[in-house]
Amino acid sequence: MSTSARTVEVAVALPWGRAGEPDARAVGQELRLLWIIEEVRQHRLGVGKASELAALPRAAFMRTLGEHGVPVIDYRADDLERELGTFGSG
Repeated sequence: MSTSARTVEVAVALPWGRAGEPDARAVGQELRLLWIIEEVRQHRLGVGKASELAALPRAAFMRTLGEHGVPVIDYRADDLERELGTFGSG
């Protein structure tokens, strides 16, 4: 991530019923990744920028998206039909 990127810190109270204290750093990293994945799901971030923010190589991030059920290529059916139709018109 570039050093000029703006950041915001968010405090989140999480219930914890298991023995021992959670590793706050690890939980924070996981929450950050999940937030980035949701931004891609909601079409607010592209895969390239999201992989950069997640500090993962693009292929690894794409695999992570798949693990979370987020399609890497997300065309609406009518857009895909329109695009595929251009192949038959040439």
